[in-house]
Amino acid sequence: MTESDHGRADQWAVNGPAPDFFATAGNAPPPPPKPRRTAWIVAGVVALVVVSGVGVGIGVVLRQSAGQPSKPAAAPVYSMNAVSNACDLVDPAPLTKWSSTLAGPPEHREVRPDATGAGSLSCRIYFNGDAVNTAEIIVDAEFTNGSAPAAYDNWQRGDAAKTGVGKASGPVTGIGAKAYWHTEVFGDLVTDTRYLLAVLDGNVSVRVRLNVSRDKDDSPVQREELESVAKAEARRALNGLKQK
Repeated sequence: MTESDHGRADQWAVNGPAPDFFATAGNAPPPPPKPRRTAWIVAGVVALVVVSGVGVGIGVVLRQSAGQPSKPAAAPVYSMNAVSNACDLVDPAPLTKWSSTLAGPPEHREVRPDATGAGSLSCRIYFNGDAVNTAEIIVDAEFTNGSAPAAYDNWQRGDAAKTGVGKASGPVTGIGAKAYWHTEVFGDLVTDTRYLLAVLDGNVSVRVRLNVSRDKDDSPVQREELESVAKAEARRALNGLKQK
């Protein structure tokens, strides 16, 4: 063993064997795993979609708010311009059930719109089969401009004030914006029945009045059949006045 060999042996004894870098690299614990970027990317995309959706929704709301407010559905507009005879709006046939003889030609009245009012019309048809059994129908229509009070309100207030024996009132559904009925029954030897139906729709008030007189010995007139006739007449008038 040479002197240099003795030196290396002494160094070995003091420091121990030289590290084996290949063995160390092979036995060392694996490095910590790197963060999974895929999960972060997916989360970011989802967040972006959510934020984008919220932004679009806010943008739509803002655009709608900036525009004109939606207008309510317009009320039906009625006019008497196409009506030359108010009695063309009335069907007198149902009254022949109670009295069959026409007493005279129908009476009608038309007041055209002007600076003082929105216009009105009326028709009266009268049957008098004999001295006792008679039947009459009167149809009125009154128009309203702007915020002027409707004739319907005045009619209803007046009829609601009529109370007592043989008098009654109530609401009617299924026609116009609102409607009501009023009836009065009186008489001893002859029963007089007055039935009224008033309807408000849009800019027109329509009132149908039925007056029927019957002998006490004849079958009485039922309110339900008068209501059926009055409803049909009111619908006929509304249809005839509706602006095309």
